[in-house]
Amino acid sequence: MTVAEAYSVEIIKLILSMTITGSIVSVFLFIAKPIIKDKLPKSFQYYMWFSVVIALMLPVSKIIVIPVSSPLVISMESMPDIAQWISDTVSESLVFASQNRNEKNILQMNHFPDTAVILFVFWQAGMILILGFNLICYLLYARSLNKHNISADQQEIELLNNLSERKSALRLYKNSMVQTPILIGFFHPVILLPDKKYEDMKLRNILMHEITHMKRYDIFVKWLFICIGAIHWFNPLVYFVRREMNKACELACDESVIKRFDNSEMQQYGNTLIAVAADSIRTRSLSITMIEDKKNLKERLDAIMKHKTYSKRTVIAASVILVMTVCAVLGFRTLRSMENEHNYADNYPLWQDQKHIIGIELRKALCKYDKKNIAEAYVFLSDSDSEITNAYITIICHQKNPDSEMQSGIKTLASEELGLDIQNIHVDYIDFESFTSNERVEENTSFEKQDFKENVSR
Repeated sequence: MTVAEAYSVEIIKLILSMTITGSIVSVFLFIAKPIIKDKLPKSFQYYMWFSVVIALMLPVSKIIVIPVSSPLVISMESMPDIAQWISDTVSESLVFASQNRNEKNILQMNHFPDTAVILFVFWQAGMILILGFNLICYLLYARSLNKHNISADQQEIELLNNLSERKSALRLYKNSMVQTPILIGFFHPVILLPDKKYEDMKLRNILMHEITHMKRYDIFVKWLFICIGAIHWFNPLVYFVRREMNKACELACDESVIKRFDNSEMQQYGNTLIAVAADSIRTRSLSITMIEDKKNLKERLDAIMKHKTYSKRTVIAASVILVMTVCAVLGFRTLRSMENEHNYADNYPLWQDQKHIIGIELRKALCKYDKKNIAEAYVFLSDSDSEITNAYITIICHQKNPDSEMQSGIKTLASEELGLDIQNIHVDYIDFESFTSNERVEENTSFEKQDFKENVSR
């Protein structure tokens, strides 16, 4: 397996782990939403979706899982052990036949990395296209708006400064290109108003709404979730979560604005929403409008009219329940991931498979080196920390004493195939007649040795 293939496999596993965990948490929140709709603050209902953001961003199950070591690693404590292993292997033709049957299965498993590379390229292309499309659209839109910005009235700027309490943090312009008030810009946020005159109370409500978005860093959240949506573009559930977060964001913003309003002021704030919604709406990525969707206007007006103050005890209790539930979901996902990793380690030890495949390829290369003289080749590879350190090769030859040129060529071939120094290549030669004679002598014990070797080869 090449470095690119191994990297692709790990990335695909990582993305799938995050998207599955995020989907589980999302489904739980969608189920809980109608239950808590009128029982908990809108701000809480907005921030609870951040658990999905965390699950989609952080590979929780991968971080917590303890690496599982394969129980199939063979421990050879001394050179006599290795020599005995090779000697037993040479005398067992039945074991070699079993090894040939297993080669096909192992090589078929080796096709997975090729598929992983294709999936990785496909996923990466989709991510780049979606992220690039959103970014280019935003830059073009922001550039076109900048050309039409005109300074707001001094009275409007003073009102903004009085409300924001941060004179240099936010700028106010009027723009003939926008039809509804919008907040745009990440590092230098700007409020853009349509080029028309607003009543004082409506302007105050509009500015308070946009200032609240800025203080809550909702522009940052919108950028963040567009990036997450690009990463998980293949998961349709992410688009529903994004729409739900946008809706919850507006409800939470309204709640924050009107929390100190009396009934009359809340009525005026609702009238402002209706007036803004009367204008046609252009929704642009990475910007915030006061009304992004007319379909949600009724829900926002109902929330304003039903607004009430929630006790801290209720909010704390709900937060504890949410945290415990999400932790339980993530914990369950982690346990499942640990079980899968354990099963994978038991059935398909990755490094052992790679080493087996390398041994198979080397054996084939050795047999092709001199087809007339080499009857068969047996290979044993020793390793340390997932790196091959030595190769022990037994060559079955038709002639008793192979010449020095052949011996040197075999060592060179093995050295190039494995990337090892020649002194780490150990080769023994057995003539075919002696090999077959030894095979008949030990035929009675070959089945017991076969069981041992099959356990090792797995």
